[in-house]
Amino acid sequence: MISIRPPAVIFRSLLRVIVFVVVTFFFWWAATALIVPFVDALVASALSLGFAVLGSTTLMMRLYEMRPVNHVGLFGNRSGAVHLGVGIALGGGSSLLILGVQWVFGWVRMERAPNPDGWLPTLTFGLVVLVVGAVGEELLFRGYGFQRLILAFGPWLSILSTSLLFGWAHTANPAFTRVSMINTALFGVVFGYAYWRTRDLWLPLGMHWAWNFSLATIGANVSGLKIKLLGVSVVSTGPVLWSGGDYGPEASLLTTFALVASAVFLWRVRLDRQSLGILAVPEGETT
Repeated sequence: MISIRPPAVIFRSLLRVIVFVVVTFFFWWAATALIVPFVDALVASALSLGFAVLGSTTLMMRLYEMRPVNHVGLFGNRSGAVHLGVGIALGGGSSLLILGVQWVFGWVRMERAPNPDGWLPTLTFGLVVLVVGAVGEELLFRGYGFQRLILAFGPWLSILSTSLLFGWAHTANPAFTRVSMINTALFGVVFGYAYWRTRDLWLPLGMHWAWNFSLATIGANVSGLKIKLLGVSVVSTGPVLWSGGDYGPEASLLTTFALVASAVFLWRVRLDRQSLGILAVPEGETT
């Protein structure tokens, strides 16, 4: 259902979304130029995106909303901690369950993957990169701009549109498939709904990071990218529709089922709703 907002509210929100996107991509370009001489392109992209979106969000919150950056949905309270824990359990549990099913049915196998840099430095560095990357993507797709779209058009059109963008943004990844695009868009729907249920980013951020970290730790491909944090690697040996092929579990129909189950769980489970943030204080008729 599309909510009807006053034209002035829609115009103001859209203008701020445009400014946010432009500033974010400028910061992203500048951060990438500074970071890329020191790390490879993939790591530079993840780190620069995280720093860029954090900077643009801080600027937008201070300049236009006149509030601290944590009011975008990063509240340091008990509800936020609970939501983060639920997200980590849901994201990590789902990914490991899927890999377990794939292994039992013989659709994937485990191989040794020597790591000359040592597992502890690699795991630590990977943890930092994946945290920054997940924060960057959540702030970009479920942060300031997304919340401003909700004020303009309501939650469902905003969730659907940003989820399609989230899916499209991953189409350039290696070994991309139609199923992976659908699943990535479904991830966007689940993450967007998680924000809408709680009015904070901790739940989708926990799900997002835990999914990526669990897959990377066990050696599975993450969105077509091989990130081996420990001395193991997951190799696809079964049908691509079930194993995900070289893209990883995100291109598997098992992930489709898991995302639907996650959405139902978030719909049924009791979750607190934050009382602060962009959506909590009316702006004319914006709530």
